[in-house]
Amino acid sequence: MDLRWIRVLVELADHGTLRAAADMTGYSTSAVSQQLAALQRSLGVALVEPVGRTLALTPAGRALLPHARTVLAALDTARGALAPDGPLIGRVRLAGYATSLAHHVIPAVTALRERHPGLTVTMQEREPSEVRGLLDRDEIDIGVVYDLSLVSRGAPATAYHQVPIELAVAAADRRPAEEIIADPATEWIANSRSSEDDRLVQHVTAGHGFSARLLHHVDSLDLVVHLIAAGLGTALVAADGPRHPGVRRLPLNGLAGTRRSYALTRPGRESWHTNAAVISAVAASAHDR
Repeated sequence: MDLRWIRVLVELADHGTLRAAADMTGYSTSAVSQQLAALQRSLGVALVEPVGRTLALTPAGRALLPHARTVLAALDTARGALAPDGPLIGRVRLAGYATSLAHHVIPAVTALRERHPGLTVTMQEREPSEVRGLLDRDEIDIGVVYDLSLVSRGAPATAYHQVPIELAVAAADRRPAEEIIADPATEWIANSRSSEDDRLVQHVTAGHGFSARLLHHVDSLDLVVHLIAAGLGTALVAADGPRHPGVRRLPLNGLAGTRRSYALTRPGRESWHTNAAVISAVAASAHDR
């Protein structure tokens, strides 16, 4: 069985059209159609059927899909193991959230470039949901994502780093953290690109018998601290976030949990020589802070 046929099936299952599968594989639409037809002939069963303007897997196609993914992942693992001690050369495409890029990735890439000038790491700033989409479409090699431990929907891997969540309040507010959290008039700031912050604020305030006032939704952590310094809100922030002279940081001793960081790849590619080296360097950089 031709591996190209298997890859076409997986991309078609993930993206739904011959055109999208062609874009992902680099083949023409007609070549994708021919490879799919060849796979069906070799197995003697229909694997896809038209549904509107897209193609959907038949029951036979759905039964084959997990095996196809396993075959491709095993092949990627084998490729990564072929030259484990070879030079680090080529390009690694990485996407991650802003704090990870600034604190973990940039120092790691700087160190790697000194030792391995033939290695290039390209970076994109992306939220975790965007990173997963880029990995699914094979547009990046490594994705650095985070979750919040108390409201996580399930850890995607083993965290390489975690930091506690603190309460950030205006410097003029001298109340203890417990009093600020218990005050129904406290105005909260949460992330505009993720619902995790909203859920964490509600989780932390849940025991006080009211629904927290989520007043602002902001993506930039620099803007968050400026809002707090101006007395316009309070936020739960990771301990490694930006500082501001007009903002007090109050430890919560585990009340709000931690922010956990993960480095992800497509299945089977975590062992690729360059991917493994970059992930190791990122983890080491995080632990050195």
